[in-house]
Amino acid sequence: MSGKQLRPYVCQEEPGDRWYCACGKSQNQPYCDGSHKGTGIAPIKVTIEEAKSVAWCGCRKSANLPFCDGTHSSLSEDDLT
Repeated sequence: MSGKQLRPYVCQEEPGDRWYCACGKSQNQPYCDGSHKGTGIAPIKVTIEEAKSVAWCGCRKSANLPFCDGTHSSLSEDDLT
């Protein structure tokens, strides 16, 4: 099962560090669970400074990773492989 999807993962975040899953293999989307090991893809560390809603990129194609920039709206399911 791929963790890639055609919509963002919108999460309420509290201050602190988060590790965004850049490979799409984590079972704990949008956060890294270590499933990237051996893929050559590393998670992206993000420090949240204040409590807020975050739209994490679900398609992994955003020009502003790890955040959603709307790129998913121009993609199809075939683009997620």
